[in-house]
Amino acid sequence: MQMPKEWHESEVPEGGTLLRKETYEYQNAKGDYSIEVYENLKGEFYAIGIPKDDERLIIYGSNITTSRAMALSTVMDKIERE
Repeated sequence: MQMPKEWHESEVPEGGTLLRKETYEYQNAKGDYSIEVYENLKGEFYAIGIPKDDERLIIYGSNITTSRAMALSTVMDKIERE
């Protein structure tokens, strides 16, 4: 068996889903946020962001897109609009 060179070349058992997750830290005048970007095997991305030091649980999310940058930008824009 040949080892896959990239994560997206891995064989996923039928019925399974494999996502890659990257974590980013976003800071602005309102506070610090953790943003996670997920990529699926089809090269699609979505992101979710949550405040790090807030009593409220607010989740900012993007739609599914073909661009990591667009998913990140969407979440940061939603954070800024609040």
